[in-house]
Amino acid sequence: MNIRNITFVDRIEIPNATTTTSTNLYLYDVDNDGDVELLVGHWDLGELDPGHEPICPNGSLLIFKYGKMWKSYRDLNMVTCVTAGLLCFSDKPSVVVLCADSGCYIFDATVNTSDSQPKLIHTQQIACNAKDARILEGDGSCDVVVAYSDRIVRLYKWVPGNSEANLGELVLLIKWELAGQISRISLHSTPDQNNLMLASQPGGGFAFLPKKFESYDGRVCPTLVYHPPKQAPHQNSETRTWIVGDLKTRSHNGIERTIGICLADGTMHLVTADLQKSETIWTVNLPVNGELFGLSKFDLTGDGIDELAVCCWDGSTYIFNYDRDVLHFPLAQSCQAFTAGSMATSPGRNEPVLIYSTCQRSILIYYNLDVQSIPAYSLMLALNKRKDLLERLKEFSGNCKTTDCIISRVQYNASFSLNLRPFIFEHLGFLKPIFPVF
Repeated sequence: MNIRNITFVDRIEIPNATTTTSTNLYLYDVDNDGDVELLVGHWDLGELDPGHEPICPNGSLLIFKYGKMWKSYRDLNMVTCVTAGLLCFSDKPSVVVLCADSGCYIFDATVNTSDSQPKLIHTQQIACNAKDARILEGDGSCDVVVAYSDRIVRLYKWVPGNSEANLGELVLLIKWELAGQISRISLHSTPDQNNLMLASQPGGGFAFLPKKFESYDGRVCPTLVYHPPKQAPHQNSETRTWIVGDLKTRSHNGIERTIGICLADGTMHLVTADLQKSETIWTVNLPVNGELFGLSKFDLTGDGIDELAVCCWDGSTYIFNYDRDVLHFPLAQSCQAFTAGSMATSPGRNEPVLIYSTCQRSILIYYNLDVQSIPAYSLMLALNKRKDLLERLKEFSGNCKTTDCIISRVQYNASFSLNLRPFIFEHLGFLKPIFPVF
């Protein structure tokens, strides 16, 4: 494992907007204009004055466009998670807000985009204490999967109504009961199936939730495929676990889909899995001061391959690639929620961002990250990975027959480095910073 420290500078600070859970941060193009917005589920108990009656939490849905408040909807009670996707309509997204009191609110942000409030198109009571939710897209279904604090996962299907006044409703399809607490649900694809539902389990375990039933002891039960944790002897089996599926990673066999797993104690796993088996690709133990949370995936380097990002209570952020190389960004602020992804910071420009909800009641959005490689720039590393380029470079260099000879000429022969620049720029563009203009 190679850890490289890095500093990001460009950021947008949004004061007086915060959330306490990472499931209340979500990135999605909610108005269908091609630019990704930030959804924040916010709630506040107000002033904790013992002389006043207890009050219900004042919850809100906040939508930020280009780093500025665009739309908001107030008085929603205690918002516990937000998500968005193609649920009520096949051609435009819906925003789903779930509250602790069982309230489900669905919004359409594509109509009246100049209004300061998204259009509320449906409300419904489903079940209390939702923790996380995901809309299943891409397979023609109109389903949303919701995880709850009582170890239950429910799958709802959107059934359209027959009029404008009756747009439709969510109908319960399947209910799974898991063994441990669920911190995060995600979606994953295998060569055989798309949109497989994943639920994290304590200690680094997870479960697949297929949309089918099986017979057990004379009863018909929903299928649950459990993958137990692969723990070290000293680890706590009840450690909180985050999971993210459908990671696009580059392996020897080309592009494959993997699963990222994060334990609160600082353990990270990259796993390849299907319904039958799972195999750990690598494990990393981070020396963290606090708890890890907010595991996310995003394409930081712009090569079409996903990186993993995770945050700690003290703001320390770790970004991993498939080869177990690590970027460390110390935010130097205490955080309570985190996500990473792609967001539009200006019209027509979706770019990788890191988003933090701090303990100082503000949201920080770091953008213009400009990272082209997770490991440090190294011509030696590049040539060791690209044997074909090494042979071509030997031909280019004339009498150099070894990698060490080429490196020596690059370091100590200015004219050779200058002549080499076009070759490097064409084949190894991410090495440009180590070849300054002479």
